[in-house]
Amino acid sequence: MEEKQCVYETKRKTESKSLTINCRSCTIGNSTLGDEICRRNIFSILQKEPGVTHLVLNHVFVKVFSDNELVRLNDCAKFIEDIEAHTHLQLPQKENIQCKGCTEKRHKDLQNLFLCAAKDPLKAFFQLKSLLRVRGEKESSCHDCEQHYRTLLSEILKRTGLTQYLDNDTGAIKEGYYHLVIRPYVRPGFIDSFIQLEPPSDAIFLESYEVPRKGTRPLHISLYTLHSRPEKLYFVVPPEYELPREELYILEEVRNQLSKHRPKDASFMDAMTAEDYFQRLGTQIIARYAQEKQIHLDTERFKYLSDLFSRYSAGFGILEDLLNDYRLQDIYVNAPVMNNPLHLVLDGEEYTSNIYLSNGDIDAFASRFRILSGRAFSEASPVLDMDLHRHHTRVTAISNPLTPRGIAFALRKHRSKPWTLNHFIKNKMISPSAAGLLSFLIDGQASLLIAGSRGSGKTSLLSALILEIPQRFRILTIEDTAEIPIDDFQRQGYKIQSLITKSISAGTSSTEVNPTDALRTALRLGESVLILGEVRGMEAKVLFEAMRVGAAGNLIMGTLHGSTTRDVYERIVYDIGVPTTSFKAVDAVIIAAPIRSDGGMERKRRVTQISEVIKTGWTIDPDPDKVFQNIMFYDTAKDELCTTDLLDMGQSHLIQSIAKKWGITVEKALQNIQLRTEMKNTIVEHSKDNEELLEAKVTRDANNAFWMSIEQNKRNDGSVNYQDVRKQWMTWFKSYQGE
Repeated sequence: MEEKQCVYETKRKTESKSLTINCRSCTIGNSTLGDEICRRNIFSILQKEPGVTHLVLNHVFVKVFSDNELVRLNDCAKFIEDIEAHTHLQLPQKENIQCKGCTEKRHKDLQNLFLCAAKDPLKAFFQLKSLLRVRGEKESSCHDCEQHYRTLLSEILKRTGLTQYLDNDTGAIKEGYYHLVIRPYVRPGFIDSFIQLEPPSDAIFLESYEVPRKGTRPLHISLYTLHSRPEKLYFVVPPEYELPREELYILEEVRNQLSKHRPKDASFMDAMTAEDYFQRLGTQIIARYAQEKQIHLDTERFKYLSDLFSRYSAGFGILEDLLNDYRLQDIYVNAPVMNNPLHLVLDGEEYTSNIYLSNGDIDAFASRFRILSGRAFSEASPVLDMDLHRHHTRVTAISNPLTPRGIAFALRKHRSKPWTLNHFIKNKMISPSAAGLLSFLIDGQASLLIAGSRGSGKTSLLSALILEIPQRFRILTIEDTAEIPIDDFQRQGYKIQSLITKSISAGTSSTEVNPTDALRTALRLGESVLILGEVRGMEAKVLFEAMRVGAAGNLIMGTLHGSTTRDVYERIVYDIGVPTTSFKAVDAVIIAAPIRSDGGMERKRRVTQISEVIKTGWTIDPDPDKVFQNIMFYDTAKDELCTTDLLDMGQSHLIQSIAKKWGITVEKALQNIQLRTEMKNTIVEHSKDNEELLEAKVTRDANNAFWMSIEQNKRNDGSVNYQDVRKQWMTWFKSYQGE
């Protein structure tokens, strides 16, 4: 009985031809290359429809083949055609009974090869190779005919593109092999985001871990290296890509009804409540549909499906899983999205992924970012900077005309809790002695700039240093996109006020306050610690002039793009135009950088320099290399931030200046730094059994205990015995841990 031909349609665009096979109405196949009937029909259609650039199998799980995967499908179709053509050829034979029998055998072999290829071309490929090997081993009395036949088989093998990606092992054909060789992009019918369900055949497993997920089992993440290129793969299959068919139909019905829904109130327009609105709506539709179709859902499953509907209609879909992955730092969405998998940075290393967003995803995300930020995002304003407060993520979006191939995003994740110096010691970004020095400089109200390239950890280090500020001080922060975790600091009891300014990407019509005006306002808000999210524009002139005349408060800190101290000086003096006399108001510059050990792929975040600014002997236009002297520097061989004589011998002018301001000797200042170093190191050592000791609350309490110990151990002449302070702090720490 002849099999029913699949129903399909084609759509042409300027440079593409899409072929969609309607698998939903099929009752004889399962819409997969693993099914013999489906394979036969797919290859038959491809033979009739040349030039296809996208093949779509439209089923409850939609599968899309394009690029290399479609090339391989077409190679299979051409291989079938080539074998079929050779079955009609007249093979040479001599006029004798024996030769006629050999010719019939050869025709039969070709016919069998074609019958196999029509339903399983990969298996036929290996059979052809096996046939050539067997015939090469046998001696034939009709040498010329046999040689002609072998040449014919060799030509078929030579012409096929299958040889490029199939190995020589005839035992390689097994169940699921098509999914390894030809991997489609897959999505459930109610979702627009595609993934690949199988890692590539050259993937080498590294490790796996789990990310907790609301309402269902944890998300399983697998990491691989790729044998064919120096790249790593982040591989994930969310549970919704493996839902039972009846539940997929439910969610498709919800989506269909959503497209016809006319809201009775404006709740869905509020970005903050839209997800709750759509969850309630989904709950109603699911309940009604399940009742009509007599589908039983327990309470837990019912809620899970409602959450899914809400996540993919008003949330960020599969992107939310990545935003909840505690090991990811960056997510890059490159245009055009269907050609580029999500590019990720995990634990400082770059990964490709098996996740592809759709144009529909991108348009929906852009709309939500626009609503949440309240900022323009269009051809007139093609750059959008904003903060996703709920996910502790900074978003930068770009669109046409800046990127003519579609909208693209860069998402920078922040830690859900504030970073601390103890975290950085644990991760070897700084050494305990560097943490002790920085804590001393903050307490000594030094003016600090933290510089580095993007992704070097500048803002994270800035946040960690805020915890070293005594809680009695008032803190003002100025940012164009909220990255400093203000709420967390306020919950810890810090007196911190946030000022948000106009983004550098905002249009002229924006009602936001520009950074220069915000800074002038901050300077009028009274004596405060001043924190600048980033020093980069004309407002820097106002800041440095205020610092020079002592009108900028107790302490100044800010971040700046620059890979060396020379970069920092040239950026501020030459690019921004701050006078050299004003630059001297900076006390120290901290350089952070991603380090690649021995040129390998792994990147480690490290502080590479802590340098003080020399205050004397300046000319009108000094050599930038002579403006700074290192207090600490990074030793590549040791992978450690090491001290110089400026710290070891107390020769640092900055340390001497703070000592003089405090009315103590340099020796006492060095003892103060050493005690802070021991405190940080003690906490990190004990965190091996309790990682909560690394968190902000412990840093706050430990610093407060330190300052209280100093006050309690002051002698009549105002001097302090740091050995007594150390003993009292250690006693406090033991009690704090419950020992």
